[in-house]
Amino acid sequence: MTVLVLGFGPFGEVSDNPARRLALFADGRGTGVRIVGREMPVSYVRCLAVTLEAVAEVRPDVVLGIGVGRSRMGPEVELLARRAVSEHPDVDGLRGVLEGPDTLPSTLDLADALGCERSTDAGTYVCNGWLYQALRHLTVPVGFLHVPPAGMDARRLVAALDTLRPPPSPRVG
Repeated sequence: MTVLVLGFGPFGEVSDNPARRLALFADGRGTGVRIVGREMPVSYVRCLAVTLEAVAEVRPDVVLGIGVGRSRMGPEVELLARRAVSEHPDVDGLRGVLEGPDTLPSTLDLADALGCERSTDAGTYVCNGWLYQALRHLTVPVGFLHVPPAGMDARRLVAALDTLRPPPSPRVG
């Protein structure tokens, strides 16, 4: 089983994004699963391009995005992506454009494994935009984790990812 973990890089006043640090720490550290960690830019267009390129290369069974939630007090697993974009431009100076249904449910819920809260508000910035686009474009389970500015224990993330197991194969006959 392979898990692709994508953490957002720097943007605005966040020069050292804890999401990036978590993804890169997790890379190669799984004992029960293969974890591949990568950085993605805080860009509506380029984050999807990086994701699709990594998915084609890694061929993961599960994809997890991680971003910093500057007002979050602890880690929260996002359960819902909305077709909503912020007035604030991304690092490329662009605003996102999302097409499709008003909301999309996440297909990966790690809250119990992480021992953290669930959220139904991924915001309107690139984190939400990435989750929305990933859910629209990928056929594997996709989830998103918001972490506070202080980050979280990276070993806790790896331990939660190690609990993932592939779905049972369909029975034939």
